[in-house]
Amino acid sequence: MKATQGECEFFSVKTEKRNAEKLRQWLASKQLLEHNFGTMPSADFIFFPIKRKLLKQEAKELKKIVPSFAINKLLFSPVTSQPQSLKEALRKKLSEKEFSKLVSSFDTLGNIAIIEIPKELEKKEKLIAKALLETNKSIKTVCKKLGAHKGKFRLEPVKIIGGEKKLLATYRESGCVFKIPVGKAFFSPRLSTERMRIAKQIKAGEVIGAFFAGVGPFPIVFAKNSPMEAAFAIELNPIAVKFLDENILLNKVENKVFPVFGDVKKIVPKKFKNFFHRIVMPLPKGAKDFLESAIISAHPKGCIIHFYAFVPAADPYTTTIDLIEKTAKKFGKKTRILHKQQVRAFSKETIQIVIDFEVSGN
Repeated sequence: MKATQGECEFFSVKTEKRNAEKLRQWLASKQLLEHNFGTMPSADFIFFPIKRKLLKQEAKELKKIVPSFAINKLLFSPVTSQPQSLKEALRKKLSEKEFSKLVSSFDTLGNIAIIEIPKELEKKEKLIAKALLETNKSIKTVCKKLGAHKGKFRLEPVKIIGGEKKLLATYRESGCVFKIPVGKAFFSPRLSTERMRIAKQIKAGEVIGAFFAGVGPFPIVFAKNSPMEAAFAIELNPIAVKFLDENILLNKVENKVFPVFGDVKKIVPKKFKNFFHRIVMPLPKGAKDFLESAIISAHPKGCIIHFYAFVPAADPYTTTIDLIEKTAKKFGKKTRILHKQQVRAFSKETIQIVIDFEVSGN
């Protein structure tokens, strides 16, 4: 038999497939198995490559474990080791300088990956996308970020650079499923821990204000994982509201989550004054501009507000807590800080934080 490129001839042990695992374990225990070359299966048998011919005593011992086997010489192909990470896949395909610029972390929404491509690597974006698809079999589409969140809807523009040409993701989290139009509605999978953290705090009978609701991750996760009474999901982006409606039905929470189309600043003071027992404000940037609306809509007997902000890493809480206290005082209300923590790093100088505080009083 003529060897093709990479093939090598080895002694092999042939046995019936039903005895394959017993044989493999015995060969491994004797350190006889040739791990760098794959097995060769046929219709009824399997052939294991071994490092040398069995000794008479070894063959006698094996016969007690696997009654039927045969020794042959065959050609075996080497095992091709697939790279396990994006960095591993690209280490030899990028120059040292290019490799140092590679951003290997990425977000996934269902089977869509969203990755940052530095300007220095734009000519290699197709190569990066191909490597990402090869090392993550569950991913079918690769998008690159085209810039930061922008516009009144705080959208993150993206471009498909590999895989299937689709931008509708099906994303699952905490027993919920969401349809997400990638690039057309704000959604952060990185806030999944926050959604469940808050859901675990919600008590029976609470009415919740979900500001900047997007396609509904916060109120729907709350509805499926807490004893809340109702959540009003307020959103200005018409495309996001369309998918918010669909996701409410998809998760069968239409009796608990109520979509409200419009601007928080305009709707909340008119329709929800002194109304909410809990408010969540996960705006990517600029939530401070809506703090007055939150204070106005807080229930006089007490309301917990989960306030998110991007702040300097050097002093993350002082300015934000001062703003919260001054805004509440303006409306004659008292505040009490319950919890504060970093949610995620945004850059070396900037982080995202959450401050949970209670506001009370008329």
